[in-house]
Amino acid sequence: MENVSEIVASSITRNLETLERISSNTQNVTTVGFKSRLHSESSSESTSMAQAIDMSQGELRQTRRSLDLAIKGSGWFLLKQDDGLYLTRNGQFRLTGNGQVIDAKGRILQGQNGDLLLDSSNVSVSSNGEISDLNGSLDRLLLVSPTATTKGQYVGGEWHVSPSTTLDIDSSSQVLQGYLEQSNVDPSTEVLEMMSARRHVETMQKTLVAYNETLGKAISELGK
Repeated sequence: MENVSEIVASSITRNLETLERISSNTQNVTTVGFKSRLHSESSSESTSMAQAIDMSQGELRQTRRSLDLAIKGSGWFLLKQDDGLYLTRNGQFRLTGNGQVIDAKGRILQGQNGDLLLDSSNVSVSSNGEISDLNGSLDRLLLVSPTATTKGQYVGGEWHVSPSTTLDIDSSSQVLQGYLEQSNVDPSTEVLEMMSARRHVETMQKTLVAYNETLGKAISELGK
């Protein structure tokens, strides 16, 4: 059976983890495509992707850039890098000199034919993700969704998963060319939750101090 000190310490730890999650969310209020974390697990831990974040749609902002893409729905863009695969809602892409479509970190956007390769950024992207130029269809964006058991590391609004991870193909989401999805973090909600967690930590700390004082007095009386 846990004693009072262990119960209070466990409660404080949970609230400190909540504060860490809130801090991560508020730091990403302006991060394109960021989805709020719902669980308080450390971002370094493997977490169930289907339950760890708020998938509500972020506001769509028009940019008119041909390689700015937003997803309306539950799908994710799939990026490839040497250390694994990344799922992101951040649709800010650019074209390299060798024709690869990459994100700001150099990770390659994936199409249904593999690495997405284009001769020019002067392309059209339809709502189903099909990419075409004046000569016709070139490829189609590979949108994916995590399964109920898919796990990964969620950092900065992106899921990092191993190449062997099972993912579902998403065919229901819509792609909007020339738009970017904004973060879905609600600052006012985060502030209220932060204040509540801080008050609870302070209450638990006072409870622990009072308990230790009472225990100390009881031990002192027994020693007389």
